[in-house]
Amino acid sequence: MLALAVLDVQDVTLEFGGITALDGLSFVVESGSICGLIGPNGAGKTSLFNCISRVYRPTSGRALLDGQDLLDSPAYRIAGRGVARTFQNLGLFPSMTFLENTMAGAHPHGRSGFVRSLVRWGVAREERALRAEAFELLARLGLADLAFERAGDKPYGTLKRLELARALAARPKLLMLDEPAGGLTHEEVHQLGELIRQVRDDFGLTVLLVEHHMGLVMGISDKVVAMSFGRKIAEGTPREIQIHPEVVSAYLGTPA
Repeated sequence: MLALAVLDVQDVTLEFGGITALDGLSFVVESGSICGLIGPNGAGKTSLFNCISRVYRPTSGRALLDGQDLLDSPAYRIAGRGVARTFQNLGLFPSMTFLENTMAGAHPHGRSGFVRSLVRWGVAREERALRAEAFELLARLGLADLAFERAGDKPYGTLKRLELARALAARPKLLMLDEPAGGLTHEEVHQLGELIRQVRDDFGLTVLLVEHHMGLVMGISDKVVAMSFGRKIAEGTPREIQIHPEVVSAYLGTPA
């Protein structure tokens, strides 16, 4: 029985003046799977993320989440539609605590808004619920001891986990991870791979992963899509991608 597609990218093209960042890109991400998206800098991976999250408006094409086109939605509604993402460069609030940063991720589900909850404008009950949910997420990611510590005071690898906690607070269907292994040590990358799979299983998520660390991508992905100059050049299992001639030549290196 075939798995249903959570994300269906259909002929997405993105042009900036005379530059084509995405060129008719199409692929699907099946429910509950981890899909790795690989390619060199400039291949268009982050451009696709920015189209799906509505930072960019593509020239043409569609990106369907459970059959509904995300590209019809304004950026501020994307999280509420079930999409959460992390960034290559951390997008956290350094002066806020781990708990507050995680609570910020839950704003699509709060009736009163996160800012109002912080200043206690008559929303104490909602704030308590947000705090409890955020604390549980931190505990599940091994960060409970840091709940009341400032984010700006902690090492990079720890902040990567915090950014993941914040994304999970949005209760996504689709979790998009943009270079999550960037700046991590070898041991931290190994731990990250285990964490991504654990999060996928525990929260019933579908994951789209952009990453240059080939060991991580090939180790945890169910499917890999390889890109070059905005186009898809190959799609398949990690093993199929590893032996695909064009991918081997362009990205993984040719045998000596």
